[in-house]
Amino acid sequence: MDSDAGGWLWLMIDVVLVAALALGLIWGTMMWRTRRTNPTLEAAREEATRRLYERAAENERRQEAKDDERKSAA
Repeated sequence: MDSDAGGWLWLMIDVVLVAALALGLIWGTMMWRTRRTNPTLEAAREEATRRLYERAAENERRQEAKDDERKSAA
């Protein structure tokens, strides 16, 4: 009985999990290549990055204004 369970465990670890890992790597590589060559996705990514930088700059300006108000009040 122990040898039978060991055979199934070996099959799961050495065959099924390795095959799943290989499929995941292949899928990830394909998605990475598509992402790099698709101009629509590239433009959307650039726009999102620009908006995030603008939002961060606005938050920084607000924080500096609050800090200046606190210094003036003290």
